Amino acid sequence: MTGRTAIQSALVWLALAALAGCAGAGRDACDLLPGQEACGRPSLSATTPGPGTATAQFFGDTDTGDYEKRFLALLADSQIGAMDRANGTGPFGRNRRDVQNADFQATYSTLQRLAGALATPHLPPAAGPGGDGHFAGRWRVSRQTLYIDAAARPQADKTFEFSGLQARSVEIVVRQAGKQPAEIEGSCDGALAIRAAGASRTIAAGTAFRFRLSGEDDTVSLFPADGLTRCTALIRSSLAPKGAALTILREETTDPAIASFDSRYQRCPVPTGGGLDPLERVFYASRWLSQTCAMPIGQPRLLRKSRDGFNAKVEALLGAPLSDAAIDKGDPELPLDFSRAPRLKLIYLSSLEFKADFSGRIIERLIRHHAALGTKVRIMVTDVLEREKDDAMLHRLAAEFPNVELQEYRWRADHGAPIDEQISQLHKVLHIKMLATLAQDPARSRAIIGGRNIHDGFLFHQPIDLSRYPDLQQYGKTDGFSLNYYSNWSDFDIEFADRTTVETLAAHLSTVWLRDADTNLSRPFSIPVRAAGHPRGNARHFISVPYEDGHALETYFIELVDAARHHIQIVNPYLNLTPSLARAFDRALARGVRIDIVGRIDLKGDIGGKFLTALNKLFVEKYGDRIDIREFKAPDVVLHSKIMMIDERLVAISSVNLNNRSFFHDSENGMTVLDPAFYTRMKPIYDDYLAHSNPVATNVTIPWAYRLLFDEVWVREAF
Repeated sequence: MTGRTAIQSALVWLALAALAGCAGAGRDACDLLPGQEACGRPSLSATTPGPGTATAQFFGDTDTGDYEKRFLALLADSQIGAMDRANGTGPFGRNRRDVQNADFQATYSTLQRLAGALATPHLPPAAGPGGDGHFAGRWRVSRQTLYIDAAARPQADKTFEFSGLQARSVEIVVRQAGKQPAEIEGSCDGALAIRAAGASRTIAAGTAFRFRLSGEDDTVSLFPADGLTRCTALIRSSLAPKGAALTILREETTDPAIASFDSRYQRCPVPTGGGLDPLERVFYASRWLSQTCAMPIGQPRLLRKSRDGFNAKVEALLGAPLSDAAIDKGDPELPLDFSRAPRLKLIYLSSLEFKADFSGRIIERLIRHHAALGTKVRIMVTDVLEREKDDAMLHRLAAEFPNVELQEYRWRADHGAPIDEQISQLHKVLHIKMLATLAQDPARSRAIIGGRNIHDGFLFHQPIDLSRYPDLQQYGKTDGFSLNYYSNWSDFDIEFADRTTVETLAAHLSTVWLRDADTNLSRPFSIPVRAAGHPRGNARHFISVPYEDGHALETYFIELVDAARHHIQIVNPYLNLTPSLARAFDRALARGVRIDIVGRIDLKGDIGGKFLTALNKLFVEKYGDRIDIREFKAPDVVLHSKIMMIDERLVAISSVNLNNRSFFHDSENGMTVLDPAFYTRMKPIYDDYLAHSNPVATNVTIPWAYRLLFDEVWVREAF
């Protein structure tokens, strides 16, 4: 059997795995039929391809075999997890051999062989040249939301683009954003399945359809067939009885340039000979963690001050920063001069939070300007942290401008999953921080990554008075588990203006945007290829989805710590190491590596601040006599930066907290730079944090209740 035939056969098994995953003792396999559900997940489609078709759809051009093999291992590992959850097997307690189902056993064995490569942390280099490739295989469930507000700009024609790129099934959730009932009627050039109020029907090409949204947050799901590229519709309401035009287009047909951009992956030259020291080997190694190839760091802007961080985002969208006087005034409706604004093709904004406050309203107004000009906008936020006013602002924006697509990130446990997985639905979050703007003039493109969210706490020392704007948040000063929390956060971002770097970062983020909607599995961005000599790049961007990539970020950080020979300097407020990372710290200390940490032990003001403070004190109790731990003590400011520097050569700037959540639950991103000159630029930043910190007393007091609570592994992992 050839290697390629073996992969094709494996894909048939993957297609069958969705059936066998439901099979337990005495239970029949689920049916993948239109209008029914597989393993509790919707599988409605106007056309449902069989396994053979799915196999053919998975593959792109004939040059992507090595990339496919890597991706296939991740898919197989993900499917093993789904089968274990559905049947209570493996880590969920039940012996897999006790499942009396031949399909289950055969499929499980095949998947184990395919996923076996994940047991090795590094990927061996493939043959062939470096450069870019494009992946066109169909592997994911695509689900996106079209927001309808009958009261929003009722006379404006609207165009919404859905993506079927790399998708084996497509669902468009039509969601009512306002309170005004709406009737939607139209027709499509291909078959369309519609599910509303639990009932399903299929509409033939050219046949009229009609459905109603009758209450706030009411939804109807549309499932376009493969051949559907265009629908034309009218949105009618009592406010617009004649109707507002709505056009729904297949994005990869309408915009092949964005489809090419979204399907990109990299082939990274990796030095295979000797001559690399341990830190270089870790930096250049390819792993299951999604990473870009090494690229020149250039001269990025370092954004230490809070206003610089906020204004970098403003300037990327407006073309000029806000003045100190304008920020001091705190008026979210202040006049904005768009005369110097760049013309943008694409805006990406990924943030843990996008709040309806001064910061959020300013950014929303800037995005609104570009949306009115037709710019494609993609926004990702965490669903469980958005409050009613935040949702209202973002939903209204997306309803008025359907070219603004909004993803509210939420991880959902399978039906019947163990209690710790059910609870983790409340705290698995999108923690990837990036604003990327791709301009028609590439010199005006920008990308900003780091730790800051869209929240006034990253801009103002105290909550500002927004009471005259009832649609915006008026923060309280709270401690505990309130989503109305407010702290002034000291953070750090880095801004890139180099065209190639910006486009690479945005393309990397596309793999998260086009993730599988059911599992949040993202497509890997690179594979290693053999290279002679030493690569010229010295910076790599990473994205972690830990529950789908085998906790590869944890392995990466462990390897970095293990490669340290002299000195590790850290700025991070959360000090709840995973057991494996703690052992790496112990090994470093044992071989004489000096570790210095600027943290924030007292995290009052954060969500769950008392719990987080107790965890930080446990770290101090364990390491206080071996690590120089200092507490950041700027007045009324909570540390939020995430910086790690090793041996005066390597710098990591990221969203990654040194806690269990970042390595087990939250998606993360960051830039790792291997360059002594860049360390020299970063050293004054570190020294500034050091100057605003005091030594930590090691005689900490931790209530016994917290000690007992954190003995539970799943509790500790939740923080």
